[in-house]
Amino acid sequence: METLNLGYIGCGSFASHTYPLTQRNPLYRIRAACDINVDAAKALAEKAGAAYHTADADELLADPEIDVVFITTRHNNHAELAVKAAEAKKHVYCEKPMGLSRDECRMVARAVRENGVKYCIGYNRGLAPMIAKARELLTSQSEKKMIYHRIQDFLFAEHWTHQPHIGGGRFVGEGCHIFDLLCVLVGAPPATVYAAGGTFQNGEIVKIYDSAVVTITFSDGSVCVTLIDSAGCNSFPKEATEIYCGGKAIYINNFKTMEYHGYEGRGKTEWTFDAVDKGHEIEFDLFAKSILNGGESPNGIVNAARAAVISYMVNESIASGMPIKITEDDYTF
Repeated sequence: METLNLGYIGCGSFASHTYPLTQRNPLYRIRAACDINVDAAKALAEKAGAAYHTADADELLADPEIDVVFITTRHNNHAELAVKAAEAKKHVYCEKPMGLSRDECRMVARAVRENGVKYCIGYNRGLAPMIAKARELLTSQSEKKMIYHRIQDFLFAEHWTHQPHIGGGRFVGEGCHIFDLLCVLVGAPPATVYAAGGTFQNGEIVKIYDSAVVTITFSDGSVCVTLIDSAGCNSFPKEATEIYCGGKAIYINNFKTMEYHGYEGRGKTEWTFDAVDKGHEIEFDLFAKSILNGGESPNGIVNAARAAVISYMVNESIASGMPIKITEDDYTF
């Protein structure tokens, strides 16, 4: 098998944004598109040249021709669909989050392992070219790291991400991306999670914490801080990463520009892309190769659960006002 037949479940904005990346990768062939909005499924199928579209996920999962499923629905469906796909012996790429609770994560991990399929969560940022370069630079250093990451935008109060039982809230629904990124950059197990924040959007509508400053400490002494703001400014760059280690510095602005100081025998080096690259295409390619060649999946079960558990702890820490210890047992299901 040199090409994987792919089925999309969920044909909204994320699938519309990413299907061209799988479409131009020769390791994938888009066979089917599924969405409860059949018009959305039809539109994606026609654009992608898929064999068919459907509103019934069970029909797609019963198709013996499909090798791998991309789950790109709203968050509350991720765990259930991942379990069904694994039980149908399909490999699973799932957009974040893995699930909305620890129990959902355990359910997914069990189904994936029992059915012998590959699983990949959509933590693409850790594979982005500029993050890969930062990791390469950091490998020459043994000192502990101090890292700051900002992710801000104006996520309006009515957005479904803020609905606890659909989106899981900002930290579970999107913050997990950043928690994974920090774990990737440090390379040591997380040790404690502390968050200070609350609801900064309209509290009459948003019934879950939406903004916070989160501090994660690591077993090697590294400390990471991320500011996650839902009441920000959409005309300002959404993300930035600052890394300080052993008298050297790395700065990445919105995954488009990068500068690093004190590395490669230079005072300052700059790197600029024409467009933002958050690593989606790289992750999709690595996932296909892990299936075809039998290697480890990028961002598999443990990484998926690790950032998910941190996201739950963020909400718990805001509620209690206390730091929470985390060990590998907390996310090794």
